[in-house]
Amino acid sequence: MHPFQAAQQIAHTREVDAAALINGRCDLRNYPYRHLAVVADSSLPMPRTTGILVAVEILSQWGWELVSVVKPFESVDKLVAFLRRA
Repeated sequence: MHPFQAAQQIAHTREVDAAALINGRCDLRNYPYRHLAVVADSSLPMPRTTGILVAVEILSQWGWELVSVVKPFESVDKLVAFLRRA
């Protein structure tokens, strides 16, 4: 299980773990920035593409819009979605 991610921790890296988001183990209420990265890795209990899309659906309910999804060049097991707050 992924640890809880507070808004301050997320703001420091500007990244939130998809599994923490899906499992309700993060708090974005005080996130100060307009842009955010959601990172899905091999620790998800589902395919990374499914996990990233589930996380995007959750965030879209809170006013976030999907900008892009990429597979970082340096990583074989991660998928990253970039979102912006409307």
